[in-house]
Amino acid sequence: MRLCFNYHRPQRQSFMAETITLEKFYSSSLGQYALRWEQNQYDKLVSDCFGYNAVQLGATGIDFLKNNRIGLKVAAEPTLRPLTQLLETDDRVPLQMLFEAMPFESESIDLVVMPHSLEVSEDPHALLREIYRILIPGGRIILTGFNLMSLWGLRFKMQRFGAKTFLPGRQFMSVFQIRDWLHLLSFHVDRGAFGCYGLTFSSPQSKEDSWIEKAGDRWWPQCGAIFAISATKEVAGCKLVGRAVNKKFFFLGRRPAPKSE
Repeated sequence: MRLCFNYHRPQRQSFMAETITLEKFYSSSLGQYALRWEQNQYDKLVSDCFGYNAVQLGATGIDFLKNNRIGLKVAAEPTLRPLTQLLETDDRVPLQMLFEAMPFESESIDLVVMPHSLEVSEDPHALLREIYRILIPGGRIILTGFNLMSLWGLRFKMQRFGAKTFLPGRQFMSVFQIRDWLHLLSFHVDRGAFGCYGLTFSSPQSKEDSWIEKAGDRWWPQCGAIFAISATKEVAGCKLVGRAVNKKFFFLGRRPAPKSE
C-alpha cells in the first residue's frame, strides 16, 4: 500500500505588499520629522534655479517648489495613482503621466524635483534617462531619498525578516549607486546633504534636539537617514575652428620697396 502525503509549505508573504505610501509616512510623527528636513533642503536648493518650466514628480500634496520663481510649475503623479487635490493658492498645474515616458519635448524643462521618486519607480534608471532627455543643457535635478547606510536603512532591511513596515518605497539605493548613474548620464553632482540622524523609536520632540542629531553632521555625516542630491545636466560642446592651413606652403610676401622718382 502506497501512502501519499501532500505537504503544502506555507508561502512567505512578501514585505513589498505591505509598503506604505509616501503621503501616509509624511502624516506620521517620524514622517513630519523627515518632511521638515526635506522641505528645508528643497527651499534652499530651488531658490537659485531660474528658467521657464519646472516639474515635481510625486508627493504633490506638498509643494516642494514653493520657494522657486519659475513661471510654469507642474505637479505630476504616476498614472496608477489619483491626482491630489491642490489648494487654490497653489500655483502648480496638476498632471497625471507615466514618469518613464513624460509628455514633454526634449530639452524643454529647466528644473525637476524628485521627492523619493526613484524609490517608488519600477525602473529607476529609465526614469533618470527620461529626465536627462527633457532637461535643457544646464538644467537641474534635485532628488531626496532614504539612505541605505543608516539606522533607518537597517530597519528597512529587517522588513524581509518580518519587521513592521514603516518607510515607503519599493527599494532603497545607496548614494554611491545614484551618483554613478548620474555620472553615466552626464550629470554633474555639485551639491548634496545628509540629515535626520535621530532614532526611529525616539519621541518626535527629542529627535531634532537630541545629541545624536547634533553630532551627526560632524562625526558621521554619511549615515543620515535621508539624503539630498543636486545635479546639473552637462552636454559635450564643440569649438568651431577655421580651415587648417598647411604651414609648409604658407609664405609671407615681402613688402615691395618704394619706387624712387
